[in-house]
Amino acid sequence: MQKVNVVLDEQQQTELQMILVDQDEKEALLFLKEIIWKQVQASSHKALRGHLEKGAN
Repeated sequence: MQKVNVVLDEQQQTELQMILVDQDEKEALLFLKEIIWKQVQASSHKALRGHLEKGAN
């Protein structure tokens, strides 16, 4: 599996800080699903698409 960069805007960084301070496990899981995992999936799809496009040439 390739490396993935995750980018958080200011609002997402603040949300992450609040989750950590509050030690809110439910919100942490939601953050992982809604923010982090979506970026991981998008990166994987982009890499796969690039690989398929190279094979088509």
